[in-house]
Amino acid sequence: MKCEYCLEVKNLTVRYGDIVALKDVNFSLEKGKFYTIVGPNGGGKSTLVKTIVGIIEDYDGQVQIFGKDRDEYLREKLVGYVPQIGAFTRFPIRVIDIVLMGLFRERKFRFKKQHYKKALKALERVNMEGFSRRLIHELSGGQRQRVMIARAIVSKPEILIMDEPTVGLDTESQGNFFRLVKELNETGMTVIVVTHDVGFVSEHSDGILCINKKLVVHAKDVDELPEEFFAKLYGYNVKAVLHNHKR
Repeated sequence: MKCEYCLEVKNLTVRYGDIVALKDVNFSLEKGKFYTIVGPNGGGKSTLVKTIVGIIEDYDGQVQIFGKDRDEYLREKLVGYVPQIGAFTRFPIRVIDIVLMGLFRERKFRFKKQHYKKALKALERVNMEGFSRRLIHELSGGQRQRVMIARAIVSKPEILIMDEPTVGLDTESQGNFFRLVKELNETGMTVIVVTHDVGFVSEHSDGILCINKKLVVHAKDVDELPEEFFAKLYGYNVKAVLHNHKR
């Protein structure tokens, strides 16, 4: 029987020692949709995605990917993951080598010609094939993010998750970035973006998850959410920002 959902999170609780980062989070996401996760700083958004992709191993509850337990699924396939930018900005490593990291499961002793072809193909998908021999720190913020997306999609994942991908990018780079991500989504890839750009939430996403230690709300459209909800979550009227963004 084919699974109806690509991702199901049931009663998820994550603790850092005595600190509860997430408590009793429940939601289900459909395949091929574009979802955004919003919420205040320290609300558990990054903890949630790190748990889904397998970085956080100790948790209570269930995480199922395409009907399989998370660990079972991750033994067979990868979930594409773009972390918050910064780890490679000053590290002297070539673009092609960063993308090859996404194929680590295929490598036995060293990368072969077919691995380089896959990496170059992934760079081509994000319009960065001409930068394969450049060092990552020589690139702009928007270019670095495209490289990190290539690294995430080189293994052809069914789900792509990005954590605050537009932090530090100018307005033009943000627009180019989201157009690229939307194109990937239109190929059938499920996309989940953690973002503080609440304007983006209303313009692009098929569903919104608001996280503040727990799942505060799961909505299909920002207009389903009352203004007082955003004021309580963020401390100011986000709805006004959203509507201005659409003009």
